[in-house]
Amino acid sequence: MAVYTRLSTEEIKQHLLNYKIGELIEYTEIIEGIDNSNFILETTSGKFILTVFESRIKKDELPFFINFKSHLAKKGICCPKPLENNSGNIISDLKGKKSCIVTFLKGSNLKSFEGYQDNITDKHCFEVGKILAQLHQASMGFESSRFNDLGNTVWKEFFAKFKKLTQEYQKNLQLEIEDNISFLKENWVSNLPSCPSHLDLFPDNVFFDDKSEVSGVIDFYFAANDLVIYDFAIAVNAWCFDKDNNFIETRFDKMLAGYESVRKFSLEEKNFLTIACLGAAMRFLLTRLHDMFFTPKDSIVNIKNPQEYLAKLRFFRSKL
Repeated sequence: MAVYTRLSTEEIKQHLLNYKIGELIEYTEIIEGIDNSNFILETTSGKFILTVFESRIKKDELPFFINFKSHLAKKGICCPKPLENNSGNIISDLKGKKSCIVTFLKGSNLKSFEGYQDNITDKHCFEVGKILAQLHQASMGFESSRFNDLGNTVWKEFFAKFKKLTQEYQKNLQLEIEDNISFLKENWVSNLPSCPSHLDLFPDNVFFDDKSEVSGVIDFYFAANDLVIYDFAIAVNAWCFDKDNNFIETRFDKMLAGYESVRKFSLEEKNFLTIACLGAAMRFLLTRLHDMFFTPKDSIVNIKNPQEYLAKLRFFRSKL
């Protein structure tokens, strides 16, 4: 849970004078976030989300994230649409930090329910694949770009920051990770279709309506330019395993079918998919290890278990 910047009713009312979205009725802090402070605003014009950006996101990268969402919304992707303030800007100052207000999306994510991994259905996976393909098609026309600072070219350097800590955490883990990083470096392919991609399409970032159809995609703050097959591989890691970390083949089949109902993968992309899945598992194993080692012990942030992605890493490596 995380609300780092506290706002009073009067502070929000004053801030809303910069927008044409009505007067504040009430607001609610969203405690599920990790990186930013978020609030649901109910005004006389409807519901909106106010985000105050905290230290993790670099100020000079904010325009990419916000403009990317604006571009996708204009292309018909069901994502939060950033609103302009009275000065025509979509990024505003609030309590010495940058902020934005976006439209409110209906529906709920599957993580709202206990044991959500086993509540993921083939239908959910088809719809996730479909919306991801639609997002990629819409992204192709986005003119800005962002380097993926958690992509394959930085894994070795990123791991070097804490690889010695893994020796006490788990025997031989350092060697296993280094072996896989070397394997990925030798086998990674860069000349496949690429575009600005979500790169974090986990169950907490997708909303569904009561018909299990996607009603919204949120949290674009890891978005960057990368291979579309790698973005798909991240979704495979996130959606196609049950709570016991068993790979569910039918989920994968439906996700692939959903994606290809909109955009067909090339033979070269499909041949690379297992390596891309291995890379996706590596990315989240590394960031979970990093967070486990470096998040302050008194933090209220829920640290996610690296073992989940170590198991996925081993699963995909065994398929090569």
